[in-house]
Order: sequence, then structure tokens, then C-alpha cells
Amino acid sequence: MEGLEVNKLIVESHNDKYFIEALLQELNIIDLQIEEPLCNVYEYICLDGIGNLKNKLQNMKLDEIDKIGIILDADKVGIDNRLKEINILFKDLNIDIEFTQNNDFQKDDINDMSVGIHILNIDGYGELEDILYKIKIKDSIFADCLNGWKKCIEENQKEISQKDFIKFWINNYIRYDTCTKKEQKRVSEKCNFEKAMQKDIWNYKDNVLDDLKEFLLKFKDMNNV
Repeated sequence: MEGLEVNKLIVESHNDKYFIEALLQELNIIDLQIEEPLCNVYEYICLDGIGNLKNKLQNMKLDEIDKIGIILDADKVGIDNRLKEINILFKDLNIDIEFTQNNDFQKDDINDMSVGIHILNIDGYGELEDILYKIKIKDSIFADCLNGWKKCIEENQKEISQKDFIKFWINNYIRYDTCTKKEQKRVSEKCNFEKAMQKDIWNYKDNVLDDLKEFLLKFKDMNNV
């Protein structure tokens, strides 16, 4: 209908989508929809989030959009370098914006739209799983015992990256620490990441989420700046 705002919220992965949807529910925001994630659901990690973002924006009719919110991982490059990558991408796409800080909104005069950016992080780096690791609230005996496994790996001159270890930890927390035996028998349906985001196993009130909540509330309520 003519007159309605066209708002797009872009996330990196399907896991990010499930997490943000749970956080929107916590904030009682029911009128924001998330675009199809940048990365394929079958990918273990997003191999080229920035490149996928460029393709996504190229395929959008930007002059018909009022607001775009973009949520990406800081990963190991950090917030500042991620913002620099995004600024370069915007320049290539003729989007008249340059971000200098996280959790910010800027006006693109060329396309007459607002663009907001939030980089998921813990102390400037990391990704969604690092946040989940911080906000888990249930006993995590199965997941914590992976520390002994990691030590064994290292004692045998093998390596596992911290990124992969945290992902493995989260998977074990979800499957073995928080799923019932009955749910474990139907892992793909009852004991997956999407279902886990709907369970009372995370502290969605943790202050580590304050900036992200602020971003989502601002994206919902702000007029085109």
C-alpha cells in the first residue's frame, strides 16, 4: 500500500536470524521482518559475508527502501576493520554513507534512505556464538567438559581454533545440556538452533546485549533521518 515504509533488516546467517527473532520477541517488537540471511543455511560459517552483502544490496531496489538495518559479526577482524569494509562496499555501490562507529544510523541522500549498522561483538571482536557463550544460564556440564578434550588435543600437538571450539561448545550445550532425551531423538526437529533460541536457556536481559537492543529499538522507531 502506498505510504507504508519499506524496511529491511539484514543478518549474516540463519542462526543470527533465529537469535534476532528471539530478541525481537523479548523486546515485544512484532512488526519487523528479517530478510533471507546472507549465508546459506548449510554453511558451517559464513565464508564471505561482506561479498554476500554486496550482492544482496546490488539486487535490491534501494530507491524504494526507507530503512535498512545491517547486522554482521566482528569476527577476528574487529569492529573498526569491519566498518571500513562496509564503507568500501557502500562506495562501490554508490551509497552515500560512511560509518565511523558501531550502532549508528546514517542517511544516504542518493537513495533517500537510512542505513543502520550493528556489529556483533564481545570486546570488539567475535560473533554470535561468543555472545551466546556469555549469556547461557543453564548448567553446562557436557559443554564444559570439552575443555578437557581441548587440552588433550593440544597435548597431542593438534589445534582447534577458538572460533571452532566455541561453536562446538554451543552445539553441545544445546544438544546435551538443554535438550531432553526425547528431544535428542529428533535432533533436526526438536533439538536444533532455532528451537534453542525459543527456550529459557539464555539470559536475554544480560547487559552484553544492551547495544544490540538499542539498535533494534531505534531501527523500529526512527523516522527516515
